Amino acid sequence: MCMQATCATCGGKSWRGCGQHIPRVLDSVPVEEWCSCPKPEGSKYPPKAQ
Repeated sequence: MCMQATCATCGGKSWRGCGQHIPRVLDSVPVEEWCSCPKPEGSKYPPKAQ
């Protein structure tokens, strides 16, 4: 299961977990608050938080 996390690099909202529930975790968070680190190729979501 995925859960919301904070990116240690930029401080934006990101995720932790298996990667199968990212939309459930981030779709309710405004995009402006998402992690601003480079997104993985082909993904609309930020990278997994460390």
